[in-house]
Amino acid sequence: MKFGGTSVQDADALSRVLRIVATRAAATPCIVVLSATAGTTDALLRIARERNVDAVARLRERHHDIVQTLVPTTEAHTAVDALCDELATFVRGMHLLGETTDRSVDEVASFGERLSTTIVAHACAVAGVHTAWLDVRRVMRTNARHLAAEVDMDSVRTLANDVLRPVLDAHRVVVTQGFIGSTAEGVTTTLGRGGSDYSAAILGAALHADVIEIWTDVSGVYSTDPRLAPTARPIPRMGFDEVRDLALYGAKVLHPDTIAPAVASGIPVHVRNTFAPEEHGTVITAEHPTDAPLHAATLVRRCTLASWRGNPAHHIRNAILHWSYHDGAACVVHTPTDDDVLDLQVALTDVNGTTSAVSIIAVCGPAAGSTQALSSITDAIRHHDVRAMVSGVTATTCFVVCMQDDAEATLRSIHDRIVGA
Repeated sequence: MKFGGTSVQDADALSRVLRIVATRAAATPCIVVLSATAGTTDALLRIARERNVDAVARLRERHHDIVQTLVPTTEAHTAVDALCDELATFVRGMHLLGETTDRSVDEVASFGERLSTTIVAHACAVAGVHTAWLDVRRVMRTNARHLAAEVDMDSVRTLANDVLRPVLDAHRVVVTQGFIGSTAEGVTTTLGRGGSDYSAAILGAALHADVIEIWTDVSGVYSTDPRLAPTARPIPRMGFDEVRDLALYGAKVLHPDTIAPAVASGIPVHVRNTFAPEEHGTVITAEHPTDAPLHAATLVRRCTLASWRGNPAHHIRNAILHWSYHDGAACVVHTPTDDDVLDLQVALTDVNGTTSAVSIIAVCGPAAGSTQALSSITDAIRHHDVRAMVSGVTATTCFVVCMQDDAEATLRSIHDRIVGA
């Protein structure tokens, strides 16, 4: 079970986490992977860059406030003080040396997860849950590439079974950290942004978990951005390839790289809502579900459709889509700035090319290239100003190129056909 972001933002959110974990632990032993409380990692990175010892006091006060609300025990307060004292000593050393290295930034950044997990482990124990706190650096072995370390999966598998499994076998809950790891020499590293999801997937894969749950502030992966379509709804079950394509084309979903270890091991990833734990969420698997040919649509704004006659313009870069026709060719390029548009227009001058402001709608599903899916999309867009529909680029995505001014309306028409609205 991984909790991050708004799920651990403050004492109220952490109390929800505590209730969810206690309920789950009553049924089955579990590993709980936590991020730092909201804003803490950014605060720690500022402390490291500025070598600001005084700022540690504000961090200490904030975590004492959380303890006082969540688990007001002397032991929890003492544990927070011990970690903050260690942090202050380290930052004071950085100040005296007058330098900030990537290695020292990783060490400072690690205190966010160490603080949040220490507090939650104490809270679980006080709530009567048989709980152990584990320093994940004993298990999460990485190389020495600080700020974005790469995990040694073979070593993690061995260490997870030698170190983590015995602790789990002896307790109902093991609370540990996302985002951080260590080298074989014991030097602290971090896995970069999204590292907590990645940590959970790696630990779950190493121990052959039944399921890996990612707890967040939404009830799963939605069929489109709810701000663009009021009929958007969570997708009960998705294939990994669909999630990958949705992320690639701009949807705010799990980054596929962070859950790849779970998918490769055949372990389902369940995205759930900390603030609505009764809702089903979305289950992501390696296998494609067969409930519907299409599941979701996402919008890539600020693109440019370029077309030309004669020889293809091989020097055009960053094309999202590219196709040829009987006497010319066309492509769609993501052009988020006016300078990007100008660069594309210059690249087309020697082939008499033309450009139009467009958007791309990526329509994803387990059978996006099927006759049924294409027929449904074609019917949905018949009243819209669509310039192209491209299928076959990937097995799970069909692309619709529409005029920029009509993009949101076109997306809603496609989306409503998908969900049957």
